[in-house]
Amino acid sequence: MKQLRLMKMDFDYADFSTSISPAMEKALEERKVPSSVVLDVFKGDCFTVGFLDDPEKSLDLDYCKREEIIVRRRQNTGGAILGPKGAALIGLYIDTVLPWVPMKTIKDAFYITLTNLADTFRELFNINAVYRPLNDVEIEGRKLVPTSARLEKNILTMRLVVNVAPTDREIMAKAIKTPIEKMKDKKIKDVGARFTCLESEVGRKIEYVELVEITKRTVKKIFGKEIELIPDGLTELEKKYAEESQTKYTSNEWFYANSESMRFKKIPEGAIKVYGVHKAPAGLIRVTVLISKNKIYDLIITGDFHPTPYQVLRDMEDVLRGNECNIEVVRKGVKQIFDRSDVEIAGTEIQDFVEPFVKVFNQAEKVS
Repeated sequence: MKQLRLMKMDFDYADFSTSISPAMEKALEERKVPSSVVLDVFKGDCFTVGFLDDPEKSLDLDYCKREEIIVRRRQNTGGAILGPKGAALIGLYIDTVLPWVPMKTIKDAFYITLTNLADTFRELFNINAVYRPLNDVEIEGRKLVPTSARLEKNILTMRLVVNVAPTDREIMAKAIKTPIEKMKDKKIKDVGARFTCLESEVGRKIEYVELVEITKRTVKKIFGKEIELIPDGLTELEKKYAEESQTKYTSNEWFYANSESMRFKKIPEGAIKVYGVHKAPAGLIRVTVLISKNKIYDLIITGDFHPTPYQVLRDMEDVLRGNECNIEVVRKGVKQIFDRSDVEIAGTEIQDFVEPFVKVFNQAEKVS
């Protein structure tokens, strides 16, 4: 029997990301709760940054602090996302082992989920919503739905944030740090202008009942019309895990885990620090490298894309750390990770990870 829990919530994006979502994922990974779909309408403004990102490089944290905007680092991947008040998160928490689930990879999950969501928007509101690979729904170049995905232990999490009402574009423009490389393939270059909302596109207020209909119709398109949606709430186990997650994912150790201040505890005398950035189809790839005696003494690889397993960049760092500053050595190390049977980094190629190191080593030659 095809069944999903249908759970309606009103958490802001920060609390959902640091308590509810990881709790649901953990309980589902343990196969102690059924697969679910969530509709969460945010009650306040906040930013979250992805698991693989460095908050200090993706957001102006001083600005957010002055404006009293909550910022959290979520367990899921992707880039910095503003979760504005009134926006609707459609979350899928799915056991991909179930025979009726069509999404088995991150790439397929984005394509299947977002093409069906775009179809729903066109049907309900007569707007020209389209899927833009790898992970956007857009209207004439304006992003309507930022997304993130996670696939661990055969449990798929898809989080689709539908921008419902107009947001303060000034907040986005001032808060989000956007490298030139990030915008080079975008139709609209201004960060604030690149985002739109459902109410602006439709020309009227969107009611809650319509958000429920968007959710239900999209789910039925993905899994079939016969799917049964059972209204439900969090189990006691999920509530327990949510409390534990909130403690972990609001700590400074978690938030700054990818930052230089946390990772580069020891810098040898004479070492130089060099940066490289590259835009792959999947998203931005950043590398920060400490070079000492023509070797990679230490490094941090971050990004706003969606690999599985989501710890894979740490594995890549481990392979490259201590090696000489040689592009072919880097290429060999990256290929070693890419060739693993458990690795999927949709929207990237080996060369996408090599490119930022080309920039790093070129800069290092100029400095030395």
